Amino acid sequence: MQLTDEQWALLKVHEDHNYVAVIRGDIVRDYPVLANDPTLRDRLNAAYARTKELEFVHERQIVQFLYLEAISPGFYRKPGVAAWLEKKGMPSEQRFDMMMDVARAKLRERMENK
Repeated sequence: MQLTDEQWALLKVHEDHNYVAVIRGDIVRDYPVLANDPTLRDRLNAAYARTKELEFVHERQIVQFLYLEAISPGFYRKPGVAAWLEKKGMPSEQRFDMMMDVARAKLRERMENK
């Protein structure tokens, strides 16, 4: 069976949407209140597309990116975050990891200071 480039592209789009749908299911399982968010599916698809533009390759970071989008809509569009992720010198995926490490450290610090 031979597929044209257009057919392959369409197949890839469906595969991507199915992947995001599975992650959405996990997110809704973990955060049931998000099941009622009518924008969630489109936001997650857009965030997933952004991970591809940023050349993410590891599933862990992609899933974290989608989870963060679910609970903090449009986080990656904020000027500071966008500039950090797009900054040259190291992969965007590595920059995202660094950003998440800082966020976790700040959260731990807040929890300890309560």
